[in-house]
Amino acid sequence: MAAGNGVRQALSAGTQRVFFALWPGARVRAELAQAARRMQRVLRGRRTRDDSIHLTLAFIGEVDVDILPRLLAPPAGVFTPAFLLTLDNWGSWERNGIGWAAPSRIPDPLRDLAANLEGWLRGAGFELELRTFAPHVTLVRKAQYAPLPDSMMRIAWQVNEFALIHSQLAPDGARYRMLRAWPLKRGA
Repeated sequence: MAAGNGVRQALSAGTQRVFFALWPGARVRAELAQAARRMQRVLRGRRTRDDSIHLTLAFIGEVDVDILPRLLAPPAGVFTPAFLLTLDNWGSWERNGIGWAAPSRIPDPLRDLAANLEGWLRGAGFELELRTFAPHVTLVRKAQYAPLPDSMMRIAWQVNEFALIHSQLAPDGARYRMLRAWPLKRGA
């Protein structure tokens, strides 16, 4: 069902649009917001709202609310050790107008966490996109493709948890609400 303003609404009152993500704390979010402001000066477009900055691990999409309890109980095999994620690379994709920040080296626990989530979700019957995991934080949307300065400020993000996020579409961009966060393994 579509609303008159062109924004796609939930299929029914009994569905929610959800995804698993890494959600930064205040310091990392502020550093990413600063990088987004620098990027927007070059690429134009619409900067991601500070309170919406995240790294998607697995996008699920619309699900019946009856299924949410299953998503709120990931099995032990999903969890990895906590890890340091260094965001030290940035760029833009011409094909979709996205300006992004990413790690130049993907930590093994991040790769494993995304693969574990994907394996669990596919095994539980969820249909996920068929694409290689390319961890990035979207900083600018509707960006004009242009070369960025060679380097961005390195952002060290100690990742200690992941979360299930509810996404509600709105005319000025999606609004996110954390449904639950789970701590990663300590000291491994």
